[in-house]
Amino acid sequence: MIYAYITITDASGQRTMIEKVAVCNDIGAVLAVGQSGRFYVDRLFSGNGAFRCQLWGLRADGHVVIDRQDLRTTIGWWKIGYGILTLPVFGIGLLLISSGISLLTGDTDRQKLFRGRDSAFPPSLPTHAVRI
Repeated sequence: MIYAYITITDASGQRTMIEKVAVCNDIGAVLAVGQSGRFYVDRLFSGNGAFRCQLWGLRADGHVVIDRQDLRTTIGWWKIGYGILTLPVFGIGLLLISSGISLLTGDTDRQKLFRGRDSAFPPSLPTHAVRI
């Protein structure tokens, strides 16, 4: 799903509004209004696309979630494929291919960013037996 905007308030009270944020199922299941914690956002576009960023990680109030959908890789490959198809049209495809390659090569390791300096995931949340 795509949110028109998400407003994040830091500890000092400064508010930051992020426009056109893509939130996939894993994060969307635990995201709530008024939630406090640490949010991980990946800027994908600087222009007026359908979305500009992806909220891909969340550490908050007993929730530790990394989204399985990596939109950076998906959009990068889509741009390369579409660029190859539009290459014969005055070389317009070169712009798409170059931006697709920059998305794929500029990719940082999300797992490493999420783990932090100690390279260890936070302790697992307690699990309870659930009968369905």
